[in-house]
Amino acid sequence: MDTIRSFLASWVAVIKTRVEIVSVEIEEQREWLQVTMLLAVAAAFSLSLGLILLTLFVVVLVWDTEARLPVLGGFAGIYLIAGITLAMMFRQKLKAKPRIFSATAAELGKDYASLSPHTP
Repeated sequence: MDTIRSFLASWVAVIKTRVEIVSVEIEEQREWLQVTMLLAVAAAFSLSLGLILLTLFVVVLVWDTEARLPVLGGFAGIYLIAGITLAMMFRQKLKAKPRIFSATAAELGKDYASLSPHTP
């Protein structure tokens, strides 16, 4: 009876450890997402405001010349190229995100390997 109780206690401890690993991974993913989104929103806001003001400054500076339309077109092209590049970088960042529950899966794999019958 003590052997069965000891065996069950061991399994409960293993399951408890795995649940704790899962909860830590969920928390890490939540924090990663919060930080990433906060940085993305803050950067987008700051860059947008700065670019709008810079564009306005340059357009007002060249308003009385024939260069105002090429300047506006140039800014539009720069913004489009920058937007496409940043969108591609953001997409790549999302693809490179760490897999959720990877540590849990690795630990469960180790558990399975240690419990499976060993054939010589």
